[in-house]
Amino acid sequence: MKRFFLIVLFSSVTAQDTLKVMNYNALRFTGNTMTRAKYIKKIVDYIQPDLVILEEIEHQDGLDLLLNTAFNGDSTVFAAGNLPSSQWMKNGIIYRKSKLDISSDVFISTVLRDIPGYTLSIKNAHSNVGPFTVFGTHLKASDGTSEANQRWEEAKELYKYVAQKDNNYHYITAGDFNVYGTDEPAYKLLTDSMTVDLEDPVGSWVRNEGSHVEKYTQSTRTENLGDGGSTGGLDDRFDFILFSDHFTAKDPDLKFLEGSYKVIGNDGNHFNKSIVDGSNSAVPDSIAEAIYRASDHYPVVAKIVYTSKSATSPVAHAGGDVLAKINDKVYLDASQSYDPNGSIVSYAWLQTSGPATALNNSGTANADFVVPEVNRTTVFTFKLTVTDNDGEWADDFVNITVPVVGGYTPYDIQLTANKGTGEDCFPSEFEGQNLEVTGVVTAVRPDAEYPNFFFQDPFQEEWAGMFVYIHEGYKAPSVGDQVMLKGDISEYYGMTEMKNITSTEVLSSGIKVEPVIVTASSVSGECRVWVEKYEGMLVRLVNVEVTQSANQDDQWIVSDWSGSATLDNYMFDGDWPRPDYGTHFISITGVLHYSYGEYKLMPRNSKDFNDPVTATGDELPERFELLTNYPNPFNPTTTIEFDVVNNEKTHGHMSLQILDINGRVVANLINGIPSSNKVVWHGENGFGRDMPAGVYFARLESGTTVLTQKMILLK
Repeated sequence: MKRFFLIVLFSSVTAQDTLKVMNYNALRFTGNTMTRAKYIKKIVDYIQPDLVILEEIEHQDGLDLLLNTAFNGDSTVFAAGNLPSSQWMKNGIIYRKSKLDISSDVFISTVLRDIPGYTLSIKNAHSNVGPFTVFGTHLKASDGTSEANQRWEEAKELYKYVAQKDNNYHYITAGDFNVYGTDEPAYKLLTDSMTVDLEDPVGSWVRNEGSHVEKYTQSTRTENLGDGGSTGGLDDRFDFILFSDHFTAKDPDLKFLEGSYKVIGNDGNHFNKSIVDGSNSAVPDSIAEAIYRASDHYPVVAKIVYTSKSATSPVAHAGGDVLAKINDKVYLDASQSYDPNGSIVSYAWLQTSGPATALNNSGTANADFVVPEVNRTTVFTFKLTVTDNDGEWADDFVNITVPVVGGYTPYDIQLTANKGTGEDCFPSEFEGQNLEVTGVVTAVRPDAEYPNFFFQDPFQEEWAGMFVYIHEGYKAPSVGDQVMLKGDISEYYGMTEMKNITSTEVLSSGIKVEPVIVTASSVSGECRVWVEKYEGMLVRLVNVEVTQSANQDDQWIVSDWSGSATLDNYMFDGDWPRPDYGTHFISITGVLHYSYGEYKLMPRNSKDFNDPVTATGDELPERFELLTNYPNPFNPTTTIEFDVVNNEKTHGHMSLQILDINGRVVANLINGIPSSNKVVWHGENGFGRDMPAGVYFARLESGTTVLTQKMILLK
């Protein structure tokens, strides 16, 4: 069961104190690795943790070396917990003695290595703060089904142990999980189970995708240093600190500090690189070097906030986060708030995010509101402020989440104004969500093992298509099927896709999706909004000529008056054509795909190539209905070009109008028989006044033919 996190702010340092928790895989650490111990000391001195969960401690002498050299040196600030006695690559903890005591430990046996659990109490905590347990977890390494199943078996042992505890059991699970995605059984067991009830503060993530690099923890290297460490560069998230929901929703006196979860040394700029490859904006160069030398894993840290013995300020508690439905009446409950040395004299609730609601009784401990209509998953956040009899105050936040998982089309998922950063190319606002999406299948890859396909909203002409990535063993629908899919929305190197499909329902069949007529420049190049709007859609080029024959990847290039586009055979069923330079095509149809930083048009079969002919002299192919403009976006002028089949009833009469985004006529460019098949619009209305920047439409009408073209005027 997923829950969302509380954002916690505290008004007084005397009321609250923090513990810094760190997880670190020390890479096969023994009593003979003095050099690496000195690098770990640099890391520890930089981070200043209070509690450290360690993996890959080979023997007791390795833990002793870490404690004496990396943590204590000449002092005795830190102590260590007991190690499991009968295994290699042990998990253990080291803790700051001035803040923590260990009251007990337990060692949970698994098919691979023990999971130790240490119950700790905080020395300077208020009496309301109870003990908590931290588990050190190192699951089976390596990718593959058998390895994933073994990780699941190991995680089940922890699950069974926690399931026996009462509802007040506070615990943290940290370690090197070695999982390769959020769909792995071990990860889902730990984070989706009502019994285990662990929260992952990081949120959505997908391995080996540049858009999630800031969440990765392994590897620090691309070079072999001779210590057995991985050299894959930064592309996996193996290391975790997970919190039971007592830390995130239930306990006002012992909480995870929102925003404190960090991968130390990960600046988001080292995807598939070594941490010392170039500069590092997250840590000083000396610390980046120490992380590089010490282990192939990055350290992970998070903070816990707790009420101290000296607390005088009030403790605000806005209650646990809530899942609600549209039209539900939701009650906000501040009854667990209290003042350690007096009484609370006032409560104030304030909505800080989400669509505006009518909040009732906002000045009392128990406010309420009715969830309004929303068309996507929405979070309503409310801030609680409590004030005590001494005038001191404290804040807390609660999230009311209204999940909307159905009723979407690819258009809803794709449409965005956010260009993104790094390798993100207009990422979906729904990334990381599991949704039901309905569309019509336009193309299926002819691959029995991985029949990836595209589907589309047939009622939209932009932002309407989407790629579906399929795992082995899936039976793909057919072209023309209207399907309702349930799966995860993901970004893969800038491409929005749907993956991990859990259900497929064919609603109807035999539906034809008409391709959108485009120009070559509007389906080519790098990430651009005027190209991105066609990603995943079925589109058609007309009147194009081959300007580069097939390369070593069997890709070839065609051009029209606007520019060039690349054709790729990824979706093609049959013998892929390799036309000669200069070959003309009346039309080429295909789905537009974005991969490796550029757009590619992917025809599906031979029918997508319409009557190729070889040019002779100035011969032109048959005329097609067409309306385009270039450049687009433009400033200050754009050329509108049209090509319409002659209609005897109209005797060549045409109307070409410019409309604004509200459908109002801005200018009439043609009303009669045109003298040319192109006209220039200077961005002016019918009175010669400049129009403001924005979206406009060219509307061409000739008999029964009506064509529209969206244009963007920049200023």
